[in-house]
Amino acid sequence: PPPPPPPFSSRRRHTRYADRSRGLGDVYKRQGEEYPTLSLDERDSRLKDFHPDAKEDSRTPIRVGPNKGYAISPEIVSLLEARSRVDPDRVDLSRWDHETDVLVIGGGGAGTSAALTALHSGADVLIATKLRHGDANTMMAEGGIQAATKGWKDSPYHHYLDVLGGGHFKNDPELVYTLVTEAPSALKWLEDLGAMFSKHPDGTLATLHGGGTSRRRMHYAADITGAEIMRTVRDEARSCSVKVLEFSPAVELVLDEHGACAGALLFDLETEEYFVVRAKAVVLATGGSGRLHLQGFMTTNHYGATGDGLILAYRAGVQLNFLHTVQYHPTGAVFPEQAEGLLITEKFRGAGANILNVDGEQ
Repeated sequence: PPPPPPPFSSRRRHTRYADRSRGLGDVYKRQGEEYPTLSLDERDSRLKDFHPDAKEDSRTPIRVGPNKGYAISPEIVSLLEARSRVDPDRVDLSRWDHETDVLVIGGGGAGTSAALTALHSGADVLIATKLRHGDANTMMAEGGIQAATKGWKDSPYHHYLDVLGGGHFKNDPELVYTLVTEAPSALKWLEDLGAMFSKHPDGTLATLHGGGTSRRRMHYAADITGAEIMRTVRDEARSCSVKVLEFSPAVELVLDEHGACAGALLFDLETEEYFVVRAKAVVLATGGSGRLHLQGFMTTNHYGATGDGLILAYRAGVQLNFLHTVQYHPTGAVFPEQAEGLLITEKFRGAGANILNVDGEQ
């Protein structure tokens, strides 16, 4: 027979029993008692009482545009329906101040990577960013970046199942397929550029569990993974002389006579002047919207994450997706007040930490 489990300490240490690979949920034991996961009815009741996305007053339908009737956070709806802040008497769209092949709006990890990809394909590229180059959520990320690189132990197949399960099967399967199949090459691309991920003494990449994953595929650079990725792609962009306009947020997309995007109107935060960028293609990489403090929640987001790209695209006639649900990071500091929103990395949950109430219950 197996040896008896060690006795629980007076601090109510918890032992976790989970079938990660099949996603059957977790059972927690404390001092000989079992706490199964909530039933579906109990879960729905709890969500409707407390979760910002599930409360009856947490959504407002959009009244205009391609997503008319779509009920999402009222903070975003108020911006979608707001009047333009552009003073038409101060803008002359008959001339342009900059011309480029590809205009990338946003200077974080996604925008800078897009700019490098376009540049290496032979295009002329310009990055326009609201704050400094690199002031973005990428810089704030701590936990890691997931890719199935461990050979027989893992595969894009297992990664695909984890992503679909974690998304309650609401994900776009084509986007998930692209994510999991291209993740290993994206990681290699970052390494080739000089990103210094944590490694074992034999030189192999170190990996950890992410929250809810069936394999250890989260690659990391100590606890500053995002900052290391941002350092790498930003240094590469600057060494390749990618043109960057800092403190120059886009305030409107410019459409041609056929309704296609032909550039953007930027606003210089220092001189308070408008200027026009003409481009053959525009990439929106403006980040999230956590700094709108949806439902009054604190956020781990960077100060620039105010949903700018959502508004720009919607005003240009682009449909929006997946805004009826928001990702709330489950671990962060709430006390003292000065530390509200301080991120507590996903590594804690990947290592087996559970979120408990004051009585030590899940």
